[in-house]
Amino acid sequence: MIVIVLDTNVLRRALEEEKGLKGDEGTKLAYEIITELIKIKHEDTIFVINEDTASEYYRHLEALKKRLKQSRITPQSFKLLSSILRKMRKVPTENHKFEIEGEAIGRKDYYLLNSAKTGALEFKVEDAFVLTFAQDVYRSKRAKNGHGVTIYLINLKDEKERKLLAQRIT
Repeated sequence: MIVIVLDTNVLRRALEEEKGLKGDEGTKLAYEIITELIKIKHEDTIFVINEDTASEYYRHLEALKKRLKQSRITPQSFKLLSSILRKMRKVPTENHKFEIEGEAIGRKDYYLLNSAKTGALEFKVEDAFVLTFAQDVYRSKRAKNGHGVTIYLINLKDEKERKLLAQRIT
């Protein structure tokens, strides 16, 4: 089983790619990776979300829908989001302490790590993944704690990190 938390920038870019709003390499990459994760057998991939993550997703989705409306793009629903929601599980919002390998996280983005950690504990897995494009937030590679859970911070812009993700999910 694989526990994954999508940073809002990854989700937004994948949805932008689905609707043809952007055509850059990042949006295509986000869309392709999420599509591949969805294709994995249903029970084997779980996208986890807590209340903090949900509120961030909602904010970004509302902004994206507004852009679609302004651009007169219809329908304003997302097939990719529907597929993600089928594999999404809500976990409680908990605050955990982490031993971060590499540079510390200096912003408010612990909510992604907390989602990943809670999801890993709830679904009894040792590894969880946070997928992001935000190089300024996650310069480290892993976050650990005393419960035997390792959270891999995968920056999708880095080919080595994408390969690590591919190795872990196969």
